[in-house]
Amino acid sequence: MSAKFGVSCGGDLWSDDDIIAVEDLGFDSFWTGEHIVYHRPILEAITVMTRAATLTKRIKVGPATQIMSLRNPTINAKQLVSLDVMSKGRVLLTVGVGGDYPREFHACQVDIKKRGQIVQESIEIAKKYWTGERFDYDGKIFQLKDVDMLPKPVTPGGPPIWVSGRQDAPMKRAATIADGWNPYMYSAERSGWSFNRVKEFAEEAGRELPKDYTFANFIYISMFDDEKEARDWGVKELSYRYNQDFSELVDKYCAYGSNQKIIDYLAEYIKEGCNYLILAPIMPPDDRKAHLERLSQEILPELRKINPKVII
Repeated sequence: MSAKFGVSCGGDLWSDDDIIAVEDLGFDSFWTGEHIVYHRPILEAITVMTRAATLTKRIKVGPATQIMSLRNPTINAKQLVSLDVMSKGRVLLTVGVGGDYPREFHACQVDIKKRGQIVQESIEIAKKYWTGERFDYDGKIFQLKDVDMLPKPVTPGGPPIWVSGRQDAPMKRAATIADGWNPYMYSAERSGWSFNRVKEFAEEAGRELPKDYTFANFIYISMFDDEKEARDWGVKELSYRYNQDFSELVDKYCAYGSNQKIIDYLAEYIKEGCNYLILAPIMPPDDRKAHLERLSQEILPELRKINPKVII
C-alpha cells in the first residue's frame, strides 16, 4: 500500500479556493500549524480545522502539531469530538509538548516544566472520554471524578492521535498510548531509526502496534526549477517561521529544487518506513493553487509508486 499525503497551511490564512483545491487535487488531508502566543501571525488550529472541514467533503483535517500541553484536556476532548461528529469522522490529530516558545506557556498559565506529563495525561483522558463511558481519573496533574462525554465520536475510539517530537519521551508516548508517531525535523535515516525505536518501546511495554499504525513525517518543500531560487525561498520562509537563521539548516530540513530532486528527497522517507507525509509547500501566497497542482500532478504520482518499508 502506498503512502498517504497531506498539505499544511502552517497556520496561515488560505482562501476557500486554496483549501478546496487540496481536496480536488487528490490529497488525503489538510493540516494547520499551532501556536497561541508567537512571534508571527498564526491562526488557532481547531478554528482552521473546522473551516477546512466545512469546505470539504472527503479529506481529513488536523493540526500539525497541536501543543496539547497548553489546553484543558476536557475542553480539548470536547472540541475535537464535536468536530469529529460534525465532519463525519474526518479528524486526525498530531500532538506535542511544545516548549520552543516559553512566552506562550506563561500566557496560558501553564508550567512549562510539566508539559510532558500534561500531554501524557491529556491523551489518556481524551481516549477515556471518547469511549462515552463514565470514569474517574487520578493523575499527577489532573483529577476527574465521575465524568463522561457525549455524543460519542463517529470514529471508533475517537480521532487518531499521533505523537510528534524528537526525543525518547515522546517516542515512548507514541509507542504506548498513541495511534502514530510523527518525528519533527528528522532526516530520512533518523526517521527510520525512530520508527524502529517506537516499535521497540512498544514491545518493551507489551503492546503490539496495530497494522494501521501511522509512521508520519512533516516536511517543508520548495518547488522551483531554479535550485538557488528554491533554496532562497526555503531559507527566507523557514527563517521567518522559526525566528532563526536557516541559511545553514535548510539543506537538512527542506526538500527544494527541481521535481526530481524533491522526489528523490521524499522517496527516502518512504523507503525508511514513512507511510504518511505531511507536506508544507513554500510558495507565493498568490500562486498557491498552481504549486498545489504541480505537487499533485508531478511529484505525488512518482511517490505513490513506492511502497513504504514495513516496520510492523
